[in-house]
Amino acid sequence: NELSSNLERKPAGAVRNIQHAVAAAAAAAAAVAAAIAMRHALCWWKRPRLALLNPVVPTSAYSLSVAKMLRELCDAIDCRVAIHEVDVASSPFDSALIEHFDGFIIPGSVASAYDKATYPWTSHLEATIRRLHARGRPMLGICYGHQIISQALGGRVEHNSAGLQAARCEFDVTALGASLGLGDGTAALQYHHNDCVTRLPPCAANLGCSASCPAHASALFASPTTSRMAVSRGVPADPPIGITLQGHPEFSTPTGAAILLDILHGEEGGAERYGDSARDADGRTAAQAHKITRAVMGLLWPKAFAE
Repeated sequence: NELSSNLERKPAGAVRNIQHAVAAAAAAAAAVAAAIAMRHALCWWKRPRLALLNPVVPTSAYSLSVAKMLRELCDAIDCRVAIHEVDVASSPFDSALIEHFDGFIIPGSVASAYDKATYPWTSHLEATIRRLHARGRPMLGICYGHQIISQALGGRVEHNSAGLQAARCEFDVTALGASLGLGDGTAALQYHHNDCVTRLPPCAANLGCSASCPAHASALFASPTTSRMAVSRGVPADPPIGITLQGHPEFSTPTGAAILLDILHGEEGGAERYGDSARDADGRTAAQAHKITRAVMGLLWPKAFAE
């Protein structure tokens, strides 16, 4: 070919120089690729390691898919965390592993926090929550997680007298909630729950409420005193060590939206009543879910957003 012909016509020294230049360029490209790969590996290593304490119910599509939903949610807001799923329904969480993680997430569940007869692992999970709180380990509770954390730390969970709350629901954000980034005035998330927290634990401060649910979100502090001070000032002296949400920000993901619609289709009249709201065609609820999740993850694990 033409290149071969040109090389054949050049002196041997010139050919060697060209060969050396080509080899050097290839080596430089390989070095750049290796550096990029190492940077990605180091970034992954530096990501906060979060244990997803998931009480797996094999018949629940939500339970089997929640890790995927949370990863999709974090990807959507460029939140860099490593989520490690632990089935706390099969066996209690090993307390020796607490320091191996930078924080803990307790997601939703078909279980009721107060139904220990049907879900005997509840007591073990409550004990784990109390140990995490005593050690000041960051926690995020979602729906059932919001409820079981509240109950474990001295709050009260009951069947919601207002009935099922599903799809998009709005709540009034407290002054403290606004200072922590949940929104101004009102906020909204996707929901699906029949139980609610009727009394928060002494160490928690209310971040949002509505006529049908007295505690839509809470901030956890080390003691009742720091909780009361945060409420009275409207701004905490120190960041909270935990946040709980009654709503489901993870339902505002491709997998989460499909799961929510499947749940609603399985309930009489659910799809007709809540389907349009759950689909969130205009993306309003997803935008709020992203805003709230970014605020919460930034409070609990600020390194998740570091370059």
